[in-house]
Formats: sequence, C-alpha cells, structure tokens
Amino acid sequence: MEKYSHIQEKLLSLLPCWNYQISKPFKQLLDEGISLEMYYCLKTLEWAGGSATMSQLAAWTKVPAHQMTKMVNKLVEQGLVSRCDDPDDRRIVRIRLTEKADEYMAHFLAHKASCFLPLLEQMSERDLEEFSHSLDTLYRIFNRLPSSRAFIESGRRAVQDDVQDNQ
Repeated sequence: MEKYSHIQEKLLSLLPCWNYQISKPFKQLLDEGISLEMYYCLKTLEWAGGSATMSQLAAWTKVPAHQMTKMVNKLVEQGLVSRCDDPDDRRIVRIRLTEKADEYMAHFLAHKASCFLPLLEQMSERDLEEFSHSLDTLYRIFNRLPSSRAFIESGRRAVQDDVQDNQ
C-alpha cells in the first residue's frame, strides 16, 4: 500500500546498518554452542514467563515444528530447558527454562553485551539519549501489536497455571 511505502523504505534502508552494527557483533558472541536461533528461543521462553508448549514456541519464533524439536533437543542436552508434562493435558509437553538458562542469560547480559560498547561509545550524549528513547518506543509499539499482546498474555496464563499447580 502506498501509505506504508515510506516506512517500508526506511526499514529496508536500516537493515544493512543494523546487521553490521548490531546483529553481526551479537552473532559473534554466541560461541558457546548456542546458535542465534537457540538464543532467540531462550529469550522467547523468557518473555513468555519461562514456559511454553512446543507449538507455541514454533508459532512465536516462526520456526517449523520439526526444526523447533531439533533446537529444543539441543537446548535440553545443554541443560538450558527441560520438558515437563502439562498437568491439565498429558498429551501436551511444556518447555521450561532451567536455572542454568537463567544463569546463562544473566551472564550473557553482564559480560557479553559489552560488544555494543564500541557502537555506543561513538555516539554523543544526545544521540545516546535519542537512541535509547527510540529503542523504548520500538519496544512499546511492538508490545502493543495484537500478535505481541496475544503472545504476552499466553505467557502470563502459563505462569499463572504453573503457580496454581504448584500450590
């Protein structure tokens, strides 16, 4: 549609810069047997409250179910997620983050995210403030999208169900 063309053009123009300044440095950090897709899977589980079904994960990450199964198998082997029976329906298997995953994500943020320092250090104080504000704006807008709200709400329900089951 015509009304979206200028936004689409901006997005497409931004992608190469984002790739070289953000994505590539980030990918280079994942040297511990964790692929970018595996990291995204862990982050998705974190956003979902720490638990999801295989179908939910596949849908949210837009990864085919057979590939998601392989990815989850690798994450289980590394002790980053576990498979648990759903208390309401034994046919359903929930994928849950482990304590090791929580530790990995915290360590990653504390020690590995410094790869962005060279980029951030090039920015003036004003640009840093604008960049931070822009990221906040993007995050807020993405979270208002119906697909994001449904994702967040299903994660909250899963957490509430787990809390009720453990009481």
